Amino acid sequence: MVTEVIRVFKRDEIKDAKAVAEVVCLSPVLNKDSFHELLREFYSGIDHSGLLNFHHLEGLAQLIQGAGPGHLDADDLVKILNLLSKRLRDTHQQSTRHMYHLTLAVSHILDAMADTRVTDLDRETLHEPLSIYLAELKESSDPYLVYQAAYAYQALLCIPDNETAWQAAMRRTGKVMQGVSGVVSGVKGLDLIKFIDGLDHIRDGLTGVLRTVDLVKTTYTGVTTLVASGQCFRDCLKERFSFEHKRDWYSALRGADVMIRDGDLEMFRKLVCEAQCRVDPAFQWGVCQRLGRIAADSAWDVITRQSAVAFLGEIYRNDAVWGQQASVKQWILNILMQLASPSGSSLSFAETLLIELETNGDHKKQALYRGCRENGPVSYPLGIALPDLASPSLLDRVQNRPDVEGNLRVLKKQRTKERGTTVYIPPQTKASFQAADDSRFPLMEKVKEFLESEQKVFLLLGDSGSGKSTFSRELEFELWRAYKTKTGRIPLLINLPSIDKPEHDMISKQFRKAGFTESQICELKHYR
Repeated sequence: MVTEVIRVFKRDEIKDAKAVAEVVCLSPVLNKDSFHELLREFYSGIDHSGLLNFHHLEGLAQLIQGAGPGHLDADDLVKILNLLSKRLRDTHQQSTRHMYHLTLAVSHILDAMADTRVTDLDRETLHEPLSIYLAELKESSDPYLVYQAAYAYQALLCIPDNETAWQAAMRRTGKVMQGVSGVVSGVKGLDLIKFIDGLDHIRDGLTGVLRTVDLVKTTYTGVTTLVASGQCFRDCLKERFSFEHKRDWYSALRGADVMIRDGDLEMFRKLVCEAQCRVDPAFQWGVCQRLGRIAADSAWDVITRQSAVAFLGEIYRNDAVWGQQASVKQWILNILMQLASPSGSSLSFAETLLIELETNGDHKKQALYRGCRENGPVSYPLGIALPDLASPSLLDRVQNRPDVEGNLRVLKKQRTKERGTTVYIPPQTKASFQAADDSRFPLMEKVKEFLESEQKVFLLLGDSGSGKSTFSRELEFELWRAYKTKTGRIPLLINLPSIDKPEHDMISKQFRKAGFTESQICELKHYR
């Protein structure tokens, strides 16, 4: 079945974000041959596209992140890095959005190369040109690109060594850890004390002199006039993010990634709070980025997502522990605005925290807050929200299942149009005719509570002309607006006099009336 899904994906000339999202989800369960077949497809799509194909680029990065143990070969990774490096250099002076996504993909490739101990990069044709280019990106006016370039540069510094800083840290823990690029094992039971001690050894043994983080230069002083242009944000990153020597914050973030993928968020928090590099702005940027991804990812439970948002709030509020680094505080606000926005995850607890932070700190910190809120969230997504599956999906096509979503979209459009712009006054109701008039409550709220319950029947009684039909049409409209493709409730407002013998197969008759075929109706009966 998996092989057939990949073949259907390959046959499509135009591969949109929905198809890419569906096929990369298979990465952890693919055998090596199927994995490489899909890897070649994404590589070819990027290589032969005149314009940068973001869907192929993101698909390639996600595929590599989800690779099974032993699926990634050094030669393949070198070829992919060479391709992306060339596209990155060719994109110079073009859209910073293009450069950001390419740099992000390069980061994932370099992480995987560090994990698989690739050590034979050609210095003249690949390593040196890429390192020079990444170092040049620190002059970018886009702070998010600057951070991602610094992260990629740190990963690149690990590649030529016989033993990377990350692998050295893992060796000192006495554990064998697979890379975060795959569905891995062997990371449960990590001795966090030994791991942090390993990071300290890395810090002590780094090439060059590590400059002490000067928190004073990145406080809120002066940010009032600079926040709109992003200058303070950018200048802080240029001075703090490492483009010269290996730094322990990269290894710490890689350890954090393993803990997140293992689901051990308690250990993740302990690492963040106890690592010596915890006040390094680059480390804090990476931590906040990961917390934002957890909060936005519906695969995590609600309590975990709320905890991630709360941790962001703690880093923002507690200057005594986390410092007054304006760039980090701005990054947190941008993440929260993304999480709270309708185009993002629309998380109410993120919006609640944003409101609470408005009065946090002195007037300088509050000025920074106002500037960020006025500018709105950044355009770069947190990178975890997958689009809804296409209709029909790749799997539907393999199984020859009929498409019903297209007809449902037509039905939704028709019913919404028929509602028009009618003025609707929310009715009040009471539990029974005998109930006191002062016990009335909003009918819509009560019906929505019923729909979320396990109850099956809700009987609405009332005199002729009391508004039952008007309410029913409004309820149908509300449910259509909340409808989610493939998983949502399908609202059907059935006019019983218009159905012949409604006591027999009433729902099927209504779908036939709406133009659904017998195979589509059968599909709805079995799977919806």
